[in-house]
Amino acid sequence: MEIIGRKIHVDLPELNGFNIPAKIDTGAFRTAVHCEKIELVQDESKQKLHVSLNWGQETLLYSFEKFQKRTIKNSFGQTEERFCVRTLILIKGKKIRSEISFSIRKEMRYPVLVGRKTIGKKFLIDVSKGF
Repeated sequence: MEIIGRKIHVDLPELNGFNIPAKIDTGAFRTAVHCEKIELVQDESKQKLHVSLNWGQETLLYSFEKFQKRTIKNSFGQTEERFCVRTLILIKGKKIRSEISFSIRKEMRYPVLVGRKTIGKKFLIDVSKGF
């Protein structure tokens, strides 16, 4: 297994996010991604999830037909409802199909928090290493 530090850069190619600073959090189950806006929209006969993402240059709007609403504990131990989708995450060149939750993380230092479900048995974490 490859060893990674507690801070890494990830790519989210299906969401046009590349070289995004991320923090590894083995205490978090799922990966959380910062979004500017989350909106559930009724479109014709089905609901769609609209999410605004900003990777530094411009705000991009995404629409998802396949999504789930999950109850997740936040960093303060409080439960909250979050929308989740499956997407591709690249970490150190490894392609990982994983579920991510969307959260407004503008007060947080890193726009992506990588949880232990994404890391799985693919990497070992050395907390003494930075990026």
